[in-house]
Amino acid sequence: MLNFIEDSYNGITIDRESIISSKFIEDLKELVEFAKDDGKNLIWLTLNSKDGIKIANALNLGFKFHNCSENELVLVLKLRDVYVPFMPTHTAGVGAVVIANNKLLMVQEKIKSHRSIYKIPGGMVDLGSSLEDSVIREVYEETGIKTELEKMVALVNDHPYRFNKANTYYVFKLKALNFDINIIDTDEIALALWYDLNEFFANEKIGDFQKRIVQSALSNSGFKKLDGSSYFNGKDFVELYL
Repeated sequence: MLNFIEDSYNGITIDRESIISSKFIEDLKELVEFAKDDGKNLIWLTLNSKDGIKIANALNLGFKFHNCSENELVLVLKLRDVYVPFMPTHTAGVGAVVIANNKLLMVQEKIKSHRSIYKIPGGMVDLGSSLEDSVIREVYEETGIKTELEKMVALVNDHPYRFNKANTYYVFKLKALNFDINIIDTDEIALALWYDLNEFFANEKIGDFQKRIVQSALSNSGFKKLDGSSYFNGKDFVELYL
């Protein structure tokens, strides 16, 4: 029978290392019967993009698609009428307000995704990456400017976004540690510049949303990052902003 671990929802997660291709369907059927007899609620199964036959076999046994990444597909089998944890519903993005000598760090994308002539640096959060690391990385890749986090200044949640998911956009004020621009991600960014703040607020080609965010970064205390590790156990990292 397939090996598994139990979870907090009275479910079991199949150990992928115990899957033997030649015996998969027999082993999976045996595990399903065992789980039913043992009163389990759910069975979780993760397969990769090369497991087409196994995916079909699991679907024939009643498994349903739950979520997927580029190379993996997670399936779930409900054995009882119980709650199934939600699949991921949001993507996450970060933006950076970096001000030095009354100038704002801005970029221009090669393929524009916004209405403004320039935008503050930022991008998407990678799986397993913290917000802090992501925003510092994005600023460096788009401008060559190294930074450190000062505070969170804005949060936007909007729907629909890509693939009909929602998106959360976290904006931080960062402190510049160097000032010479050197674009690393030349495939995405056409121009990076230090833009005079007075001109920024006066420029009609800059959107009101960006102006509001920068004004908030200048005038509000925002949220500081605190150590939240003592409140959450078993996590790779915890970010707490208060």
